[in-house]
Amino acid sequence: MRQFLNNYLFKYIHRHWNIAIADIDDELNLHNIKWMKHNYKDRWFADPFIIEETDDTFVILAEEYMRDDRKARLAKLTVTKEDCKLLNNATILNLDTHLSFPNFIEIEGKTYVYPENGLSGKTNYYEFEKQLKYAGELSHLPLADPVIQEIGGNYYLFFTLGNECNGNRLLVHVASNPLGLYKPKQEVVFKDNIARRAGRMFNFGNRLISPAQVCNNDYGEGLSLQEVTLIHEGKIKIEEFKRLYPTSKEYPNGLHTFNVFGCQVVIDGYKYEYPVMSKLYFMLRGTKI
Repeated sequence: MRQFLNNYLFKYIHRHWNIAIADIDDELNLHNIKWMKHNYKDRWFADPFIIEETDDTFVILAEEYMRDDRKARLAKLTVTKEDCKLLNNATILNLDTHLSFPNFIEIEGKTYVYPENGLSGKTNYYEFEKQLKYAGELSHLPLADPVIQEIGGNYYLFFTLGNECNGNRLLVHVASNPLGLYKPKQEVVFKDNIARRAGRMFNFGNRLISPAQVCNNDYGEGLSLQEVTLIHEGKIKIEEFKRLYPTSKEYPNGLHTFNVFGCQVVIDGYKYEYPVMSKLYFMLRGTKI
């Protein structure tokens, strides 16, 4: 009977994501959260990265999940700064396999996007123009939410993998070229499930901060902000100094992307579309939401 109820209730576990622009204070707390306004009913948006701005708008790369297809493509969204209203939505990459986390790096005046595409079995990178143009293979591995960061003259690639992508093991590879051949450097093991990355690294005072996901009870339930420092023999140390959890009534169940742009940040959040059924399911499963 318990298994039957679990299987039945699982049909109602539908997350609905949206993205938002928020202000951050001197302690990286979120304020004045503005959720994106749009009229779509057949899709949702997550994994936002601000890539450009004008006086009045932000251009955001994001995952666009299509309900009918049950997979996502990558979109370039133009939203107003004042109220986060969606003005334009352009598809920039659509494959047979699910795409997400459109992280990017700038090299010699060009911008390259290296999204997550785990079901393809590898990780490619694309030159960013009006569309994304294939430019090469970053890794033969299906990296989950990869992040490239220059530290001490070398380039470090942070990611998780496979069935343990939401776990406590962070893999770190290193290369002399940002899009070159990355080789294993070290593995960072955390005390709980905060290994999966949640956005680009950024400078906070004299600290280099790497956002990560908290996945102890549910996927992307909150954020772990972690300080990254270079220690001996090219290895890095990662120490958590702050956690953030959803504070918004509109999307109260999750928070798993944090990308700083100046004094603002673009985030995402989710809610369960059938909250009563979802609570019953997680209660029977023995976890909480």
